[in-house]
Amino acid sequence: MQNTISFELNGKKYVSKPFDFEAFCLINEAHVNTPSKYSHSSIYRVGGAAIDHMFEGTEATQEIIDELSIPEKAKLAHAAWKIYAEEIKNV
Repeated sequence: MQNTISFELNGKKYVSKPFDFEAFCLINEAHVNTPSKYSHSSIYRVGGAAIDHMFEGTEATQEIIDELSIPEKAKLAHAAWKIYAEEIKNV
């Protein structure tokens, strides 16, 4: 099963490319490189680069991604995180 994430904007649905090794690495790097053990990372900081990667080359250009609200970006980042968490079980 290929895991994708999607969103709607102005009545149009945008679907990402499948979650891949690069998306996994982008999330993992952001997750493990928290500045200190006392710092907390937002879900968007951890998943933002993976979102950009997953939509790269799709109809959802970077301009469209940038138009999304912070809550919508956080929702996409959470969806990517859930895929990451499932994948890390298999590592």
